[in-house]
Order: sequence, then structure tokens, then C-alpha cells
Amino acid sequence: MNRALAIRSRFGSTPSKPDCVACDVAWTGVALTLLGCIAWQTWQNAGVTFALALLIGAGLGFALRRSGFGFAGPWRAMLVERRGAGMRAQLGLLALLTVIFFPLLANGEAFGKPLFDIVRPVGVSLLAGAFLFGLGAQLASACSSGSFAAVGNGKIRYVIVAISMAIGATIGSAHFGWWESQPRWISFSLVREWGALAGVVTNLAFIGLLAALTLRLEKARHGRILTQHESMHHWLKGPWPLSWGVIALALLCTAALLVTGRPWTIITALPLWGAKLIEGAGLPWDIAFWDYWGSDTRMMMLEDSLWFDVPTLMIVGLVLGVMLAATLAGRYKLQWKITTGEAVRAVTGGLLLGYGGLVGLGCNIGAFLAGVSSGSIHGWVWLAAAFFGSAAGVAVVALAGRILGGRRASATAC
Repeated sequence: MNRALAIRSRFGSTPSKPDCVACDVAWTGVALTLLGCIAWQTWQNAGVTFALALLIGAGLGFALRRSGFGFAGPWRAMLVERRGAGMRAQLGLLALLTVIFFPLLANGEAFGKPLFDIVRPVGVSLLAGAFLFGLGAQLASACSSGSFAAVGNGKIRYVIVAISMAIGATIGSAHFGWWESQPRWISFSLVREWGALAGVVTNLAFIGLLAALTLRLEKARHGRILTQHESMHHWLKGPWPLSWGVIALALLCTAALLVTGRPWTIITALPLWGAKLIEGAGLPWDIAFWDYWGSDTRMMMLEDSLWFDVPTLMIVGLVLGVMLAATLAGRYKLQWKITTGEAVRAVTGGLLLGYGGLVGLGCNIGAFLAGVSSGSIHGWVWLAAAFFGSAAGVAVVALAGRILGGRRASATAC
């Protein structure tokens, strides 16, 4: 594969032609203007903490786009082709966050600000939700963060996925009481129970075992560990090696923890959007009586403006950060064409992502990344269930491809 094809494979399009440079400059201006205006309005309406959350989200989007870091794509690569570089990048990020987060969370505060971990129980709802999320990720060809990143890349297909995710999460919030009543077995935090040092050692040991497993499976299939041949790296225009992306994401996730007091999450924003839309449209559903909104914290979220919702602000920032990264690289392009089959997969996959993320107590960010970096074993259990769901999703996509005449699945967006 030559350099141009390598770039096209990784980022989905080649750099703009010279006559499109003016368009790239214009789109860069749009991205910067939107980011600056929204950050200013956030600062004015909610304060500096929320404005910083927006900008951290933009940094996360920029790093994801530059490095090609993702979740659903590496899971599929491991399942189908036994290529483990993407999963080892995920594990590398978790290793860094383990070393950074565990001492901070064990201390309980930083710079006078309280810090909160994300520890959830392992039960029926988590297993079912994670499985559905993994299935949806392969149907939609993206995880939750990847779907919003692809929106920033100008892909209409992922606008459909994102809207469907919000609908699925809203439906999940309506069913939340039933899922909460299902059996739960254990809730365990390495940090809370064993302390920071023992927790770090244990988590790093497990991460090392998983990394070794990916190396073994890759070598068994290919006879060697595959390497990626990439073009020259540039910090602003990209592309970045995965190692740069891992480091940048670790620093930005740490910034999110220190600024907002909690690890980065996504999924809780989606039922909030749905609930506010239901209320604004005057639909005859009294969501205040749904079990999901029964807690005081969630009721406050429902009553407050979206200017005060950190996950929403970070999602908006992520979309604009991806857009900015794409325009600076000369690879931003609105992609409005979509086939009927792609639309069906986008809707179905998005609904499963949203519903599974809500009932499974989080997505690839809030359950897996935040859970593991908080020392909660539910993060690892979530990954196992989501991986089984991804395997089912790969099988479904392959079967659909054979039925439709051997069409290959489209590349994943994350």
C-alpha cells in the first residue's frame, strides 16, 4: 500500500486539491468561530468550569481525529482479522489512566476540588446493555464517541446514528426501573477496597495479560506482529501515530477529571436531550414519573439548562474538535450520500447503542474507559459483554452482506 492509499484508508479521504484550499480555510474558520462563540456563551451562562469542559471535549475530538484512535474498529479488527494494534492502544490508554487516576481518586480531591469515581454494580442490566451496545457498534460501524466524531467529519450517516442513539437512550430511560429491578451480584472498586498502590499493580497486571493475549492471537494468525507504515507525522495537520493519540487522550481525560470532578462520560447526555425535547414539544408523557428521573441529581439535570450539562458540552466540543482537525488537514468534506441499507444500519445500530448504553450503565467511554480507570471491575465485565455483542454484530453484518450479494461492511468510524 503506498502512502496516499495508507492515508485514504485511515482517514477516509485524501487531502484536498489545491483549488479546494479556500474551502478548507473557510471550514476552519467556521469550526473556530463556532467553538469560540459557544465557549464564550458557555462561560457567560454557566461559568469557566463548563467552558473548560467544552474545550477539553474539543481537544478530545482533535486527538481522536488526528490519531485514528477508536473502539469499535479495533474490536472488529481483533475479531475478524486478529489485528491487535488498536486494542493495545486502548489498553495503553487505560494503563496511563490507571497510574494517574488511582492516586487522585484515592485522595478524593485535587486542588481543593472533590473527585468522584464511577463504580457500578455488575448485574443483568450491565451484561444485557453492554451486549446490545457491542451489537449496535458493529451495525452502526461506530461506538458512541466515534459516532459523534464522524458527525464532526461531516458524515450524514452518523447524524442519523446520533439521533437514533438519543432516541434509544430515551426509550431506555423509560424502561430503567425494570432493568434496575433485575439481579445484581457485585460492586467492587480496586481503589476503594485495596488502595491506590495495590489497585494500580492489579489493574496493570490485568492490562498486561490482555495485551499479551492480543499479541499471541495476532502472531498465531499472521506469523508476526503487524506494523503500520504511515506518512510523516505533523502535530497540527496530522496524522499522528497511535502513541501520540494515547498520550494526548490520557492528558485530556485527566484534565476532564480535574476540571469537572468526574471522569469523561457521554451517554447521560442522550436521555436528557430526549426528555427536554419531550417536554418542549408538549408530548403527553410525564417523564418526571419515570424511575430514571427519580433521583435528585437527575431531576436537577432535567430542570437546569443544557449549558450546565458537562457531557452535552463535551460532546459539542468533540464534534467541533474533530471538524477543526479535519479542516486543518484539508480532509473535511460533507458526505450526504447514503444508501437505504446504510440508513437502516444507522438507525438500528444507533438505537441499540443508545438503549444498550443507558441500561448497561454506560458506553465505551462512561462504562469501559471511565469504569476501568476508576478501578471498578464493572468496566472489565462491560468490555467482555460488549466484545461478545460485537462478535454477534460482525456475524450479522457478514450475513447481511451475503444476502445482499456479497457487499463488504463499510469501515468503522471509531
